[in-house]
Amino acid sequence: MLNTRNRRFAILTLIALAAVATIALADVVFVYTGTVNVKPMSTSPLVFATGPNAGPTYTAAEPYINFTGTNSGFTVSLVITNSSAVYYYEAGQLTVNTAGYLYVTGPPTTSGTAAVSSMTIYIAPATSPNNPTCTIVLTYSTTSNSWSWTVNGASTGTCSLGSGTYYIHLYVSPNLPVTSSSTESITVNFGYNVVSGTAVPIP
Repeated sequence: MLNTRNRRFAILTLIALAAVATIALADVVFVYTGTVNVKPMSTSPLVFATGPNAGPTYTAAEPYINFTGTNSGFTVSLVITNSSAVYYYEAGQLTVNTAGYLYVTGPPTTSGTAAVSSMTIYIAPATSPNNPTCTIVLTYSTTSNSWSWTVNGASTGTCSLGSGTYYIHLYVSPNLPVTSSSTESITVNFGYNVVSGTAVPIP
């Protein structure tokens, strides 16, 4: 009788302990609310357009280079040949409405064959087109099959752009020999920090 009573007591104690343990291990979640209000900017910080020496505006250059500004950047179609490089002068135009710092956010993504060995993007004030304030160098390594880049000489560099009009020059070095299959699409993502000269990583 006593044995049975002790056994029941032990079982009830275990049940009580299990209940307490369950409560002790239960999750406690505090919920907070964050509100994000979004509105469009009245003026885009950067506006890209065709430069004086590129199609489609300048039809004589269109067979060689076509520079088109888009809502999110620019698209360039250009030709290469069996030369050490091709230089496209004043191919694009950049209007800076908000002063800031331009940088490259990461390695380019490509499709097609490795047609380009390196590409330099020069950004120069329209008032002094032969004196670039920004030099972006993209270099492809056939050894590692990867791209590296510098902005004004540094891999995490930025270039300062004040308000005004700029021209974009392109200097493209092809992988030789250039053949009929030497086609490549290269996409470069740029960041534009309007607060500080820091190249902030973008996920």
